[in-house]
Amino acid sequence: MQKGNSYIICCIILCLGFLAISSCSTTRTVPEGDHLYTGSTVAWKGKQPKDYSSLSDGLKKRIRPNTNRKFLGMPIKLWLYNMGHEPKGKGLNYLFRKKWGEPPVLLSQAKPDYTGKVLEGYLVDNGYFQAEVSSAVKKSGSKKASIRYEAVPNHRYTIKSVTFLTDSSAIGRTVTKTYHKSSLVVGKPYSLDSIKAERERIHASLKEQGYYYFTPDYLLVQADTTNNGTVDLFLKIKDNTPLVALRPYRMHDISLFPDYSLDNEAQSTQGTPVYYRGMYIIDSSKRFKPIVFERSVFLRPDSLYRLSSHNITLQRLINLGVFKFVKGTFRPVRDTSRHNITGGSPNAPAPVRDTATPRFVQRNTVADSTYRRDTSLAGTYRAMVNNKVSLDSGWLDAKFYLTPYKRRSLQTELRGTSKSNGFIGSEARITAKNRNWLHSATALEIGLHGGIEWQTGNNSAGGGNSYSLGAEVAVTFPRFLTPFRLNIRTPYVPRTRMSASYELYSRASLYDLNAYTLQLQYLWQKTAYLNHAFAPIAVTYVLPTRTTAAYDSILKNDPSQRASIEKQFILGGNYTVTFNNQTANRVHSFYISGNLDVSGNIAGLIVPKGDSTKNILKNPFAQYERLSLEARHYWNIGRGKQWVNRLFLGYGLPYGNSQTLPFVKQFFTGGSSSIRAFRARTLGPGSYYNKAQDTAALLANEAGDIKLELNTEVRIHIASVFNFAAFIDAGNIWLQKQVPDKPGSQFKIDSFYRQIAVGGGIGLRIDASIVVVRFDLATPFRIPYLPPKERWVFDKINFGDPDWRKKNLILNIAIGYPF
Repeated sequence: MQKGNSYIICCIILCLGFLAISSCSTTRTVPEGDHLYTGSTVAWKGKQPKDYSSLSDGLKKRIRPNTNRKFLGMPIKLWLYNMGHEPKGKGLNYLFRKKWGEPPVLLSQAKPDYTGKVLEGYLVDNGYFQAEVSSAVKKSGSKKASIRYEAVPNHRYTIKSVTFLTDSSAIGRTVTKTYHKSSLVVGKPYSLDSIKAERERIHASLKEQGYYYFTPDYLLVQADTTNNGTVDLFLKIKDNTPLVALRPYRMHDISLFPDYSLDNEAQSTQGTPVYYRGMYIIDSSKRFKPIVFERSVFLRPDSLYRLSSHNITLQRLINLGVFKFVKGTFRPVRDTSRHNITGGSPNAPAPVRDTATPRFVQRNTVADSTYRRDTSLAGTYRAMVNNKVSLDSGWLDAKFYLTPYKRRSLQTELRGTSKSNGFIGSEARITAKNRNWLHSATALEIGLHGGIEWQTGNNSAGGGNSYSLGAEVAVTFPRFLTPFRLNIRTPYVPRTRMSASYELYSRASLYDLNAYTLQLQYLWQKTAYLNHAFAPIAVTYVLPTRTTAAYDSILKNDPSQRASIEKQFILGGNYTVTFNNQTANRVHSFYISGNLDVSGNIAGLIVPKGDSTKNILKNPFAQYERLSLEARHYWNIGRGKQWVNRLFLGYGLPYGNSQTLPFVKQFFTGGSSSIRAFRARTLGPGSYYNKAQDTAALLANEAGDIKLELNTEVRIHIASVFNFAAFIDAGNIWLQKQVPDKPGSQFKIDSFYRQIAVGGGIGLRIDASIVVVRFDLATPFRIPYLPPKERWVFDKINFGDPDWRKKNLILNIAIGYPF
């Protein structure tokens, strides 16, 4: 049987080898007289400018065609193509040629002369008006060829002056006022991109002043290049710009259709309008209360149209979370005595405007500030200037068509967990949500969850099996609930969240722990990157209801475990601010989050002291201040390559009733998203080490009041959904005060750096977009609880020793990236 299997394996290897040999020639399918195109290079002749890197990338991006794709330097798709023949059906040849393979890219497909002109055009757009690009084909053997382009940039033109050719009309004055914000800077190199940016800038500025129909195409920038290597730029409004783009507009009627449906368009846009604070609401089904839109619509009747108010309104309506589609339409109003607030379709074409026949009078006079109000003399910008015509404001009707989500939803979620301390488990969650509770866009959520966890392998973490049950009720209002009116002008909806929750955590052979929580939060997003969360009220009551003799024996070995189930109140508040500007195309991006958590301050001033502590309902309450800061830097160092660095600082100061931070507020380290070379909650504090941690006599719950952690990780895309990582982690936790049972655990400014743990390793990540499955294999480099001169353990690494591997190779399996 074994011989038969060996024979089959040998045959498979021989077949694969034959296929590989027969296809290793990448030029097998190249037609006679042609060549396999292997790529192009660009040589720069002359002094390289400061922005040479971006110019070089721009040149390379414009070269066509692209070569055959490669994986790890090998053109595998081309090899697969060469394995097959022209298919006659749906067999193996069809898969090789049509599905898996890629035909050779040929030299005949490249057009060096045309590409050279494209590259010259790119250099001209960046100020090299006398640039020249030549090309030469370089053959390699009889079947391969590449192309070498040589760029001779010559002199680069810089901006000598920028002049706005405007007049004293309203739009001319508006454009002139923006001059000091110009993106065209004297002394900088000429750039077509900067000219486009300037047109967009002026366009945005005009949109803020009511010029709804103005577009960047109505602006012209002319360049005079006859000044010895410099450029004079002249910006003007095009003479043929139509009258409609030259007039500022004011808002007339603002109408909202909050029950719009494309399937039932006629009915959803008809009904009795309700006028509420400057807007008309047509909601025949009474789905929403008018107050819902008060803080979301920033356009007001009789006010000047502003693009920012338009955009904020659209984003606010979407961010309410009750509408899946939002579309706004604007139509000019001819008769302001009439109201057109019902019916209509967001997809209907705009009405044809009945404009007067323009009268052109060619004059070279400069218009003064006194303009006549006679629009019959003007149809274009030049006619308006020559005839000294002043334009009255036009009027716009705005209609917003809002398609709501279903009011109620039910979500179920099943999770699987695997922890580095040997526990595996599962958890089920079910959440019922009402997106429009009380018809006020208020979200009501009722959630239930339960999970079980059991231990595999050795029982080093102790505690056996466990389960948890919990419930939460949360109400989120789309505004700030405060004694005074507060509406921040941002595109993001401020929210107030009130929640009440209960959780039971039971370790069957140890204890039962109950936690009751009440919280009031204010949530708001100031910009696209900056978030705030302020909880002035956060109350937690921890109540143990059962302990076992087995747990009492654990307390004898580790008395600090008693704090993990201590009965107490946590009365306080917290504030979190987060900055996150991560985007796919950004080279450098940052994530910064800070949290301040305080407890017992006010209660400590009010409640009198008992025998030894201050109590509420005969239970002590925690008193502490806790500050944490996390900063990450993401650096895209190349295509498919990223270098990530992370710093975490945590500091807790217990006082009054508390000798240490409450267990749920303490810092932990180790595990799959921390220092991965050490198992979760087994490292520290400081240089302390409990020898019982490898037995069931100790729970892995080492915690501290102070934490320092640094991580660096390089991530490389390998192929498809597979990514490779190499990482180094360092850090530790410490206690604020010395604990006699834990020598070496106190933080000391002159010695803490000697207690830093260091570990590193490699990882494989399967990134399927929806979920990321991560495998990180790590080993310690520096162990802080060893004698001072023996803490670096590079010389003790021995992959061949099974005992060393069992103790020092830590496999972390997790969902998602560590940071």
